[in-house]
Amino acid sequence: MSYQDEYLEDLLGTTENSTQQEAGNFLSTASVTFPYNPAFANSTLTTPVAANQDDTQLIKQQSTEPSPYDISNIPSSMDPLFNLSNVMGSNVGNIGSGSGSSGSARSTNLPIIPPVLGPIRQPPVTGAVTTNFPGLYSSTGFDMLGVLARVAARPNPQINIGPVDMSCSFLVVDAREYDFPIVYASHTFEKLTGYSNSEIIGRNCRFLQAPDGHVALGSRRRYTDNNAVYHIKSHMIAGKECQASIINYRKGGQPFINLVTVIPITWDSDEVAYFVGFQVDLVDQPNAILEKMKDGTYVVNYSLMNLSQYIPPSVGYIGESNNVEEYIRDLNSAMPFPASLEVFDLIGGNADTEVSKRLWYKMLLEHSDDFIHVLSLKGIFLYCSPSCKRILEYDVEELLASGLSSICHPSDIVPVMRELKESSNGVEAVNLVYRIRRKHSGYMWFEAHGKLHLEQGKGRKCVILSARERPVYKLQWKDLQTIGGITDQEFWTKLSIDGLFLYASSACQNLLNYTSEELVGTSIYHYVRSDRTTDITRSLTSAKDGNTHSLKHHILKKNGQYMEVITTFYPGDSVQTDQIPSFVICQTKEVASEPSRRRSTSLSPVQSSPTSSSCSPDGASSGGSTPTPSIHLRNISVEHQPTDNIFEELDTTRSTSWQYELHQMRLTNKKLREELESIKHSKKKRKKRSAPSSNKVCHHCQRKDSPEWRKGPDGPKTLCNACGLRYAKQMNAQGGGPPSSSVSPKIKPNMV
Repeated sequence: MSYQDEYLEDLLGTTENSTQQEAGNFLSTASVTFPYNPAFANSTLTTPVAANQDDTQLIKQQSTEPSPYDISNIPSSMDPLFNLSNVMGSNVGNIGSGSGSSGSARSTNLPIIPPVLGPIRQPPVTGAVTTNFPGLYSSTGFDMLGVLARVAARPNPQINIGPVDMSCSFLVVDAREYDFPIVYASHTFEKLTGYSNSEIIGRNCRFLQAPDGHVALGSRRRYTDNNAVYHIKSHMIAGKECQASIINYRKGGQPFINLVTVIPITWDSDEVAYFVGFQVDLVDQPNAILEKMKDGTYVVNYSLMNLSQYIPPSVGYIGESNNVEEYIRDLNSAMPFPASLEVFDLIGGNADTEVSKRLWYKMLLEHSDDFIHVLSLKGIFLYCSPSCKRILEYDVEELLASGLSSICHPSDIVPVMRELKESSNGVEAVNLVYRIRRKHSGYMWFEAHGKLHLEQGKGRKCVILSARERPVYKLQWKDLQTIGGITDQEFWTKLSIDGLFLYASSACQNLLNYTSEELVGTSIYHYVRSDRTTDITRSLTSAKDGNTHSLKHHILKKNGQYMEVITTFYPGDSVQTDQIPSFVICQTKEVASEPSRRRSTSLSPVQSSPTSSSCSPDGASSGGSTPTPSIHLRNISVEHQPTDNIFEELDTTRSTSWQYELHQMRLTNKKLREELESIKHSKKKRKKRSAPSSNKVCHHCQRKDSPEWRKGPDGPKTLCNACGLRYAKQMNAQGGGPPSSSVSPKIKPNMV
């Protein structure tokens, strides 16, 4: 017996002993009446049911009443009383609950099978009803489909932007509004920058050019390349396509290299209405560049399917709740996180447990760029972070339990060990600068900072240090000779690649009235005119490429006036063009002192045989053909090859320590000062001997100790004070004429 037979048997109240014939006779006259439902408006359905002899049930709907399953009978979905689930539930429930006069109720264990109805009759279509809902498919109200269509179908494209889909990071700015505000930002752009949509819409794109997001209109950019900004701005004003790589900053200050492509599009007229900017992070996705074109632009794959969510740093304490759950993404499609998943719990507020702290510290140690290590007071490595492989080229196992003397320069090990032992005397911080030997690349300068750690309960002492490579100065004598040597009116500075003053010599106060402490930490762009900032950037870039570049410009003094100077930019710690220097050395001299050869010390390169340089009393250098008399400095030997390093004391292969070299330099400077003072003193003596005697004698009374000397007949200051007064009275008595010897016998003619 099929499920349908059983269902009908239960429905009609028959028993298992009923024969098939009896059931068939009953079914031929049976009808199913559905209960009342408000949705059907008092309609009653009577369905005749029949069966054949092959146990195949053929049920035909012959009711003249409308069927509840007929589309024409279904009320509008807008009717609040209509609920299809209630209708079907009530009908099926009524069918399942029906029982006959006899038999067992087996319907509770059998599946409910609704009656098989005939084909659904479609109502006649009288006319299509169309309702317009503008903005139904755009939560922002912006037609991005039309924008991307115009980008793809733009006439005369200048840049091949490559494949673009909706996973791309892009912006749309309104070119018809003031300051080009952002009117649309993709969700991927929010993930890339860390800013929310409410923080982006209505702002100019320049807020990405500073770590704090505050950049004034028309200001010089301090944290990104001004040339790239000018390139993008000039092309946007001209309504042209452009592409440039620029350093942008995420929310919280994290920098990233952004390859920006800007495409102008029109809308209702031929004028540019919008600019569409496509972005890609070249640090996270260097493979996004597909091809480099002949004009210097790039074909970029803007489909960033694996862009990870950027988590901006928290402002508060690490233990505060920062709703980190909203930043946690599916790790299967995101970039792999280098640390364990417990870090997320730590950030979320579990930092008060000791286990979480240990996990956090372990993660910092394993991923720190600096070489973090622990030394005993005897110089034994007790711990080494994994970064030693990258910095020192050693494995951790090779350094553990070994002594610092095995990799430290022999000339530096004595002062280093002395510093380690003195740290046990309660020194606040331990600062070490020494040369260390890498496994394959030779010696390099190493700088370490740390402090003493006392293990509680055991009394064992060790020093925890964080170290990194220390770049040192490298400058050849020939580079200094090319720009005219050294002058009196100049000062030297150390700049970062971005133009930040890291050091300034004390001579800057003589020229600019600024102390070295006032200059350190400021930017060189603050002291140059706004029309020369591009030239300063170009000079810094040239020095970064390993070239020496001189620039004539004006620099601001402390009194508000500008002084014309010549600044020479040298690559700081690299003399080879294939290495990128980490800082720049600048020599700034006054233009008035540049043409004067008398005030400069020219360092001429040695050609065949080295000769001693000599200095004249006024500071000029004397060569073989220079007739200027020279005074040789005693005990000072100045002999250099053109390719020698000016800072040869910092050479990694030098056999002495930097402490010894510094002490010798102090002694040398002391000797130079003493000799300079002796030269000045000898010049004063010669001038005093050649000057006429100041002993005066009165021409009348031969007096020598007069407090004041007056005019006499032989000229001014030839008479003492008393004789001069009498001589003046005689002149007044005679009417201003010259006195004669007969008038005043006391005044006699000068017989000297």
